[in-house]
Amino acid sequence: MPHAATLRQLRKRPLGRYRYVRLRWRVLFAAIDLLGTLAMLALRPVHAILLRRPNEPRPEPRNILVIQLDHLGDAVISAVLFRALRRQYPAASIEVLAAPWNREVFELIPQVDQVHVCRVNRFSRERRFGWLAATVWWGLTLRRRKIDLGIDVRGEFAHALILWLCGARQRLGWASGGGGFLLTHSPRYVARRPEVLSRWALLAEIGIRPELDAEWQPVLEAPRLARSAVAERLAPFAGTRGPLVVVHVGAGTQAKRWPAEHWRTFINWLVQSSQAVVVLVGNAADRIIAAPIRPPHNSRRDEGTVVDMVGRLSVAELAAVLEQADLFIGGDSGPAHLAAATGTPAVVLFSGTNRVRQWRPGGRDVRVLRRSTECSPCHRHECPLPDHPCMRGLSPQHVIDTVEPMFAELESLVSEYGTHR
Repeated sequence: MPHAATLRQLRKRPLGRYRYVRLRWRVLFAAIDLLGTLAMLALRPVHAILLRRPNEPRPEPRNILVIQLDHLGDAVISAVLFRALRRQYPAASIEVLAAPWNREVFELIPQVDQVHVCRVNRFSRERRFGWLAATVWWGLTLRRRKIDLGIDVRGEFAHALILWLCGARQRLGWASGGGGFLLTHSPRYVARRPEVLSRWALLAEIGIRPELDAEWQPVLEAPRLARSAVAERLAPFAGTRGPLVVVHVGAGTQAKRWPAEHWRTFINWLVQSSQAVVVLVGNAADRIIAAPIRPPHNSRRDEGTVVDMVGRLSVAELAAVLEQADLFIGGDSGPAHLAAATGTPAVVLFSGTNRVRQWRPGGRDVRVLRRSTECSPCHRHECPLPDHPCMRGLSPQHVIDTVEPMFAELESLVSEYGTHR
């Protein structure tokens, strides 16, 4: 149908300055921005009063706030910001306004001095409209922090409003999410650009660029306590012949999940053919997804073992497990980005939801598997097609064919050096 084809094209190619997929959101925020710009012009004297010390010169920010209220993987990508910010402003206090589900990522970053947790926001699954009041509350509450530089890495109207209400002298973000009239610095939004490059584009707007090749991608390390806790849990499997493989069977949405029967087939191959120690990971919500996949108890089959740690690890402990792993396998989700940031070789099973170039994890050894479909990228949370072709069509044998050569390479390293990673 021509009408359906047109709608698909609109989804695939955001129009104008806005990043929203759906046309109604682009129209809504275009209207908000127009009215907001006119209101700012009319209320410029009031605006000057709301902003603290508007004419007081300050050559360098003393207090920096980064807002990141969305997903775990996005937070991992944003880790590239903080080393550069600390290098540019060594005396500044760097703070983050985070969500409950991503706060631990920022607690792993040594350059972050304080993490504020916004428990009610637009990405919360509960109290869906409470974020409107929470936005105003956080904006006014953070005024006492006397923020000089505020950064919204996502491009959200609510985040831009927080930066404006808190009185940040410089407000850096994307106008592509609406609220550009509330910002002082906003680079041009480039659709489909890799997200890590978009982070650097934000910093470039205020004159900060990476100095080393290693700074282009996020790097995270687990703290010592997490490493000790994980070493104790993995002690019973030390010295096993097979590789240690971390498997994340969940994903943020149904559209990104590999079918349970595919996971069962693949995990059986891991433990029976490769004698792997397979560690299942995920958050508490992933327990339901993992239930039909994991074997009863922590069963041993032949020489392989499946260890169920779903919902039992903090983000720091997950990072420690990944540091010990020979391989990570999972969907397009936060743990995949965390694996890449810890330097773990990763095989990422991408659905047709997002663009690979924009959202693939960055790392020294990341391989993306994907089955192309005409409906991609669909940007949907649930696949409307009964056969879910992009994920069901990605067969276990396809993944096995990718992983087998990686295990062969690993075996050669074990033969040469006598150990895994």
